[in-house]
Amino acid sequence: MKVEGSVAVVTGAASGIGKAIAEALVAAGAKGVVVSDIDAAGAERVAAGIGAKALAVPADVADEASIRELVDRSREHFGSVDIFVSNAGLTVTGGFDASDEEWKRALDVNMMSHVWAARAVVPAMLEAGRGHLVQTIAACGVLTAFGAAPYSVAKMGAVAFAEYLAVEYGHRGLGVSCLMPQAVNTPMLTASVSSNEQLAKLKEVSEVLEPEQVAKAAIEAIEENRIHVFTHQGSAESFRQRADDADVWVAQMQAIRHGGRRP
Repeated sequence: MKVEGSVAVVTGAASGIGKAIAEALVAAGAKGVVVSDIDAAGAERVAAGIGAKALAVPADVADEASIRELVDRSREHFGSVDIFVSNAGLTVTGGFDASDEEWKRALDVNMMSHVWAARAVVPAMLEAGRGHLVQTIAACGVLTAFGAAPYSVAKMGAVAFAEYLAVEYGHRGLGVSCLMPQAVNTPMLTASVSSNEQLAKLKEVSEVLEPEQVAKAAIEAIEENRIHVFTHQGSAESFRQRADDADVWVAQMQAIRHGGRRP
């Protein structure tokens, strides 16, 4: 699918990766982009910076009705939704002992939001014979996230749903891409790293990319219709190891988690 001439909706677009994707879509020739975020003022600022091709619409992706309203307003303004980028996400830490409320919040924002977006946009995409869904999931969607069971499980579920959609509807013109970065210089990363020492340790195991680098990968994935989009080479290698020998992969992950090194 070509970005040029399309209409796109991007959630979580008030900053970070979402903002960069919204800007990249317009630069690639999209005729319109809807900048959406629970932070209404932030969405307005980003849309204003993009210019006449952008429309700001606040939305809470943890609420299906809010997603439907977002899609309705996007269609009213631009006439269609050709690309839907589900970028909004939420980190929820803890293990099996995390509260039910924390588990629900993680699942709603990081997994069910993709289901609700599909309900709102996929039927029209299938009717038109074209459309693309981009889900910003993170590498833990096929690996895991240390110390964050609710987040990991939700992200893995999001990948499974994306793969289901691609298998079930790809022959009818629906493209699906799972964007799976590791460390990216965003407000979410800043909030999770409380010291320069922690940032230094992070850089030992993962390159820290800029949002614009991830946005470039997203645009390429749309036009090439790729399902798994790794922005960090280490993630792709770990994913291949997991598929080839899960026992070795688990041992390596244990070593990184508890010893800071590979065996």
